[in-house]
Amino acid sequence: MKGPRYMARGRSDPNTGRKPRYARLPKPTRADGRPASDRPWIFPLAVLVLALVCFALVVENSRMPTASGPDAPATAFSATRAIEHVHEIAREPRPSGSRAHTRTREYLVRTLTDLGASPRVHTTAAVTHMPELSPTGADSRFAGLELHNVVARIPGTSSTRPVALVTHYDSVESSPGANDAGVPVGVLLETARALLSGPPPRNDVLFIFTDAEEIGLLGAQALVNSPSILSPDTVVLNFEARGSRGPSVMFETGPDNAWLVELLTGQIPEARTGSLLNAAYAHLPNLTDFTVFRRAGHQGLNLAYLGGYTHYHGANDTPENVDPATVQHQGVQALGLARSLGTADLSLTPPGNSVYFEVAGWYARYPTAVEPAAALAVAGLGLVLLLRLRAREVLSLTGTVRGLAVCIGQLLITTGAAFVLAPLVASRHPEFAHYHDIADHGTAAAGFLLLAVALGTGFALLTHRWAGGRDQVAGAIALWTLLACASAVVLPGGSHIFTWSALGLIAAAAIMTSAVGRRPGARLPAAALGVLPLGLLVFPLIPLLTSALGLGLVAVPVAFVTLMTALLPGVVTPLPRLFPVVAGVLAAVVLTAGALLPPHTAHPSRADVMYLLDADQRTAHWLSGSPPDAWSGTFLPDGTEAAGVTDLWPGWRTPVQRGPATALPLAAPEVTTTVVREDSEEGRTVRVTATSRRGAGELVLIVTGASVRGYAITGVQGWHEDTPPGEAPWELWVRQVPEEGVELVMDLEPGPATLRVIDRTAGLPERWESPAAGPRAPALGISAFSDATLVATSRSLD
Repeated sequence: MKGPRYMARGRSDPNTGRKPRYARLPKPTRADGRPASDRPWIFPLAVLVLALVCFALVVENSRMPTASGPDAPATAFSATRAIEHVHEIAREPRPSGSRAHTRTREYLVRTLTDLGASPRVHTTAAVTHMPELSPTGADSRFAGLELHNVVARIPGTSSTRPVALVTHYDSVESSPGANDAGVPVGVLLETARALLSGPPPRNDVLFIFTDAEEIGLLGAQALVNSPSILSPDTVVLNFEARGSRGPSVMFETGPDNAWLVELLTGQIPEARTGSLLNAAYAHLPNLTDFTVFRRAGHQGLNLAYLGGYTHYHGANDTPENVDPATVQHQGVQALGLARSLGTADLSLTPPGNSVYFEVAGWYARYPTAVEPAAALAVAGLGLVLLLRLRAREVLSLTGTVRGLAVCIGQLLITTGAAFVLAPLVASRHPEFAHYHDIADHGTAAAGFLLLAVALGTGFALLTHRWAGGRDQVAGAIALWTLLACASAVVLPGGSHIFTWSALGLIAAAAIMTSAVGRRPGARLPAAALGVLPLGLLVFPLIPLLTSALGLGLVAVPVAFVTLMTALLPGVVTPLPRLFPVVAGVLAAVVLTAGALLPPHTAHPSRADVMYLLDADQRTAHWLSGSPPDAWSGTFLPDGTEAAGVTDLWPGWRTPVQRGPATALPLAAPEVTTTVVREDSEEGRTVRVTATSRRGAGELVLIVTGASVRGYAITGVQGWHEDTPPGEAPWELWVRQVPEEGVELVMDLEPGPATLRVIDRTAGLPERWESPAAGPRAPALGISAFSDATLVATSRSLD
């Protein structure tokens, strides 16, 4: 900033009589008292160099390991050997109860037996209450009446506590499941082989392959219900896949995670994790088998790879779309954890949870109790600096508030643009309708990040007369600080991203606004303090969020880029007017390139369609949860709008396309109801028997009216604390229904009640089957149980 010396303390201009808006910062001098050169280019150059160094570190630390071949040492993990198992089990879809599922179980038993692991098939039944897994958005429960978990135990020499490596071996109906969870199955088999090739572990190590994860986490619940199989003190390591490539990330922990995180980050060189992931995942509706173990109190870790989401639960999740580097990465983690935990003394593990994050390839850890105090301390330092600069008339509270408003405006504009433009950029990619992502989203994502810079700097220039550059930077630092305090409360384990970034920015601002701030030697540490926390903590977060959330939620990484963009007026002063123009042109070019990329597959999946017959009314309906296409157009007329179906399926909350169908003479489920106990004040107990006369292996039972206080399905006791709130219907999905049907005993509150029973068979009625229509839609949402024939009937429970 240039100006006469009378502005130093805010005195009036003797020529105009006006006071300057802000005082001028002190002019630097040399040690001998002579004026020093400003050299304004030093600070932005230092920021640029440091940012590039941080970017290079992110790239270097993101490198994936090289896949080991079949000639790897016997005690080492080999991705090639693991992928051989994937080719064997992922020939076709293997939903629980299918022939392919049985074949896979037999392969697991045979392979583990050959390794000398003495497997056991644990056959039982279980129920779960998992509304988050309901494809219809209802308050759903799930029951598996014939579950088969495969358990192999490697006995320890003097076990202090068992360790279990877990994954599931079933798949969804629509996918061969090469990645989900064929790769984790192969990883565990190869890990067992490598572990048995070395010295025996100290602790018992279990290798568990659960059943029916995809239809209600039922196999995991069965294990929790069987302490003789899985003791309550077992440390559980769950391995998953939600895509087809990328690093294996530890994204969820059990209780008292500090000691386990220290082991992971200290002894496993290929560890990829951060407590922000654990904190954010707790607010997501996604569930895995580890959800059941964590809720039961098991300590442990949940690991998965997230890249290549457009293969998830789809017909293209084949062995050809398995990345050997990803297999190697997850395998090295699995074997390393098995050996470290297998040899550790686990008899006494300290309590407590920790904050943990990677810094340039190293991991920092400290107790979670530090987070709120750290955020408050940083906020206090920021407030002290603000008051100091206000007293010196360098800043004003009004100007800082205006700068904060500008920063919030930048966030609203950039994230709003990302939400609006993402579907347009992805319009040529049919997979976006199912995944809210496209197969090769890297180019488009880069375009959105450039767009955030363009819109953010453009808005800063448009508002600079209302809030100057100094105000905007102060407002941006204030927002980082406010986010640190807010996230310390609502996102325990995730506030470090904002806390240490805000601290660095406050420290840099304190130096730059001090008497030595304009000396060239002081600008280098100021640049380091401002850039390094952002570069080392936030830069790695951008690709991870982009991979995990996809193009549909690209607004989240865009928000972080916007928060950093808001700081640019403090780096480049004044901000060049061409800056947003150049960034905007680059964004337009890159976004256009991303939009013009050819679709990932020449044979996209078709829409999902199901046939539902109301046997009582003799009316039939077509239902579809996907955008219409040529396939669904043969069943649903053009222009069919989404509508509710609660008259057909009480409790169904998700709108679907609905149209009339020809009522076929299909047999309805056979249902009998018997009131075995009734009291006008206490309610009643009702016994229901239900059998599918079409040989369906799946039933859905829905109760409306009086609340269900407790239930048992074919002798398996259900949950008593899951009465849905208000008038929400009670819903139970029953899998592996035997030929003789099921018996449901319910304890009902007083009042009228109605039972709706729906049976389901895979595939549409024969007259409408069309093998040439293309692969079915991925099993996401409604399509998870679509491509099916359903017949419904109702009974009064009065």
